[in-house]
Amino acid sequence: MRSLAFPPPSRTLAWIVILTLVGAILRIAASAGALWLDEAWSAVLADNVQTPLGVFVQINHDNNHHLNSLWLQSVGLGAPPLVARGLAIVAGSLSVLVAGLIGARRNPATGIITALLFALSPVLVTLGSEARGYAPMTLMVLVAAWYIDRYLDGDERADRPVTLAVCFFVGALFQLTMIFAACALVGWPALTLWRRHGLKRATLVTLRLLGPAMVAMVVAVAIVFAPAVFGGAEFRFGSYQDFTILLFLRGIIDLLGYVVGAPVISFFLPAGAVVLTVLARSLGTPRLALYWLAIVAFPLTVAALHTMNAGHARYYLLAGLALLLLLGETLAALIRASGWKRIAGGGALLLFSGASMAANLDLIRNQRGDPGAAVRAMAARAPAGTRVIIDRETGLALLKVAAAEAGYPLEIATRCPAARFVFADWFNGEDDSPPAIERCGARYRAIASADGIGMSAQNWTLYERVR
Repeated sequence: MRSLAFPPPSRTLAWIVILTLVGAILRIAASAGALWLDEAWSAVLADNVQTPLGVFVQINHDNNHHLNSLWLQSVGLGAPPLVARGLAIVAGSLSVLVAGLIGARRNPATGIITALLFALSPVLVTLGSEARGYAPMTLMVLVAAWYIDRYLDGDERADRPVTLAVCFFVGALFQLTMIFAACALVGWPALTLWRRHGLKRATLVTLRLLGPAMVAMVVAVAIVFAPAVFGGAEFRFGSYQDFTILLFLRGIIDLLGYVVGAPVISFFLPAGAVVLTVLARSLGTPRLALYWLAIVAFPLTVAALHTMNAGHARYYLLAGLALLLLLGETLAALIRASGWKRIAGGGALLLFSGASMAANLDLIRNQRGDPGAAVRAMAARAPAGTRVIIDRETGLALLKVAAAEAGYPLEIATRCPAARFVFADWFNGEDDSPPAIERCGARYRAIASADGIGMSAQNWTLYERVR
C-alpha cells in the first residue's frame, strides 16, 4: 500500500486539528503547579548565568537543555508555570498535528488514530507540559520523519537537506537524546534505499539528503561539550548510574507503560512491542526500517554498550514515538478490516484511550507533587516571609523557583541555627519522611506534604518548629 499524497483530505485534516486542540487542552491542564525538580533546576541554572551566552559557555550540565534554558531565562525565574512551560506546550501540541499528518499518508483512518494516540499518550502529555527540552525535540523528530517519509515515497517537494539539518541541529540543542533519533532517521532511508536500489546508490542518496543533517548534529554536540572540553571545566551530570540489566529493563518498561497508559512493571510491555514490530511487515508499512531501528535496535544497542543512566525512562523516548506511529497503523488496519479484527482494533483503541486518560487525570490532579504548596503553607503561617532549612541541596531549586513564582520572601538555609520550617524532599524508592523530626536541637512536626505521581514527580514534606 502506497502512501497518500500530501495534503490529506479536508475532513481528515479537520479531525487531526481537533485532536491537536484536545492535546493542547490536556497539556495546558497538566501544566499547573510549581516546577518540579528538573524543571526548577534548569530554571535556576539559566537564571544564575544571567546572559544567553552564559547558557552556552558557563553551565556545563546535562540538565541544561540549551534552547529551553534560553526560554526559561527570557521569561524569568518567577514566571507563572504556564508561561515557563509554554514552549513545551506549543511544541507538544504541534507534535500531535505532525504525527497525524504522517499517519494520514497511509490513509485517513491512520491519520486520525495516530493523532489521537499522540494527543492522549501520558508520556507525551507529561513531557509536553513540563519546562524541559523533550517536547520541542519530539517535534523536530516528527518533522524530520514527515519529510523523510514523503521523500521515500517519491515526493520531490520533500527533498530538503537543509530543512532536515535544521531539525537535527535544533532538536539536539533542545535535548541531546536527539542523537538516538538521528541514528534511526538516517538508518531508515539508508536501509530502505539499499533494499530498493543497492548499497552504492543508497549510500550516495542518503549522504546527499542527510549528510548536512549529520554535520549539523556534530556541530550541535560540539556546542554543548566544547566549553567544558576547552575551558577546563568539568561537564556535570545530575545523576550517574552505572549500567545494570535491571535498571535497563526498568527504564524501557516504564517508558512503554507511560506510552500506552499502563504504568505497571510488566515484561509483557517490551515483549508486546517487539511482537508488534515483527508483525509490522504484514501491514505493508513503508516505515518498517524505522520501527525496527527505533523499537528494537536502539534499546538493544543501549544494553550492548552498557550506557550510563539506562534506568531513566525518558532515555527511550525514541522507541515510544516509533511505537505510537506503529500502533496508529496497526489499529487503523484492524478497524478498517471486518469481523473480529475490527472488534479487536476498536477495543484496543478504547482501552488505550481510557487508560491514558486515567493516567493524565492523575497527573492533572497531582500536579507532579506541586512544591508550590509548601510555599503556600509557609505563607499562610508567616505572611511577611520566613526562613526554611532544606534537608538536601535538591530542595534549593524547588523552593527558590516556587517562592519566586509566588512572590514570597523566603530565606533558604542549608545549616543551623534552627529555622521555623524544615523542607525535606525525596525520590521514589526512598523512605518517606517521618511525621516528626529533630534539627539543630529543635523538634519539628509535619504540616504539609505531597507524593508526586508519574514520570515527572516531586515528593516532599514541610515541617514546622514545635514551640
